[in-house]
Amino acid sequence: MRVQSPSLRRLLLGSTLIAACAGAAVHASEIKGLHLNAGATGTRAEIALDAPGEFKVISLAGPDRLVIDMPASSVSPTLSVPAGTGVVKSVRTGKPVPGTARVVFDLSQTITALKPRIEQSGSGPVLVVEWPGDGAPTSVPGAAVAASPAPAQPAGGDSTAAAAQMMAAVAAPATTPVDTAASAEATSRLISQIAAANAATSARELANRPSPQTAAMPSMVAVAPAPARATPPPPASVPPAATAPVKTIQQVMQGQGMRPLVIAIDPGHGGQDPGAIGKGGTREKDVVLAISKELARQINATPGLKAYMTREHDVFIPLNKRAALARAAKADMFISIHADAAENRSADGSSVYVLSLRGASSQRARWLADKENSADLIGGARMSANTTLASVLLDLTQSGHMKASEDAAGQILDGLKRVGNVHKPSIERANFAVLRTSDMPAMLVETAFISNATEEIRLKDPAFQRKVASAVLDGVNTFFTRQPPPGTMFAARAAALETASASITAGGSP
Repeated sequence: MRVQSPSLRRLLLGSTLIAACAGAAVHASEIKGLHLNAGATGTRAEIALDAPGEFKVISLAGPDRLVIDMPASSVSPTLSVPAGTGVVKSVRTGKPVPGTARVVFDLSQTITALKPRIEQSGSGPVLVVEWPGDGAPTSVPGAAVAASPAPAQPAGGDSTAAAAQMMAAVAAPATTPVDTAASAEATSRLISQIAAANAATSARELANRPSPQTAAMPSMVAVAPAPARATPPPPASVPPAATAPVKTIQQVMQGQGMRPLVIAIDPGHGGQDPGAIGKGGTREKDVVLAISKELARQINATPGLKAYMTREHDVFIPLNKRAALARAAKADMFISIHADAAENRSADGSSVYVLSLRGASSQRARWLADKENSADLIGGARMSANTTLASVLLDLTQSGHMKASEDAAGQILDGLKRVGNVHKPSIERANFAVLRTSDMPAMLVETAFISNATEEIRLKDPAFQRKVASAVLDGVNTFFTRQPPPGTMFAARAAALETASASITAGGSP
């Protein structure tokens, strides 16, 4: 016998609705934290969630804003909104419609963020938004280009003396503790002075050149009475060079149509993947992050270079995602920073590895590649069929970059040789996954052996970190100086030096 009681049917319907609401509440996500950081490589926002969820990104202009809507989500009542920093002026939260949480980033300029992504951290999922390469001029000591008064020139306008002064300015020893800053000033001064000297020479030649009428009628010039000598204009009519505005190196590059070379720095491991652990408990992921940040600082202090870091915090990033981030930042070079480990605890020194699709150069190189490639298994990342296909297709394009990778790696290894011990005198080759998905010159640098008790202590020493970073930067500088890409400061510097050398040669001939 069926029960037809209306009250019973209402009771059953109410129970079903309550259960459905409870199920929705279980799958709802809550924003429990919001952090904002600005560093040398850009601005990074982290939205901490208690569970992964969907999100929608909206870019707005007038004023510039980036809006993130998260359906079936809410904002924790205890959430603290951070103050603005970097390219983010302020952060706001709201609820545009019931059941949807909204985070609004008010931006100080028109800028495109990298594609937001969910990362796994030790405290749960984090929605990461990054604005790399914000384009704002970076105030670096010694990197400002001041238009100083031009030195007095001989009456004849001898270009030899000017070129010699320019070359002497570049060759002069640095007076500041940071060599890259001195290099910045010398380079900028060289380019500015050459441009000024060329302009002055052109003006003198134009002033001394006879007019077409005079050149065509020499007899008329001979019989005409000698005109009075023209009185030179008063010095006050020439605007003093000292009043020119001071420009940063970025402004000079932008005015000349030059772009910075972007160096992608990839601190190995991170998050739930600690990497190798030394006998004293030092974790590889921590020391390589510190070295990478120091390298980024030095790169950003170098005219013509700009750093981008795949991670600036203790987070896990899949290996194939690291190169993808570098490509999104339009990087010109990819450097993955690691610390080596071996069962032989007396092993020491630095090493540099490049990709090899035909097998490893040594048994140790093969072992190291297998160890580093297992990082995704530790982090729980899985490679889909589409990712595998993309990786295979990208492998086919690697041959065009392998030679450049070997050249750059060789320069970096030479830089490491100049500051300390190296484990192998030449670069090593193996099939590293983090390099396999890169379409630019790429290498993996093992800074030292964390399994060696002495080098474990060094890896934690800021002085050693600066030393290693400087050696890597030295190799990067040497590589791009010898192979300057067009439209960059390195190409302009090469052209300026060539012009100066030509001026010296031409001025010194009879």
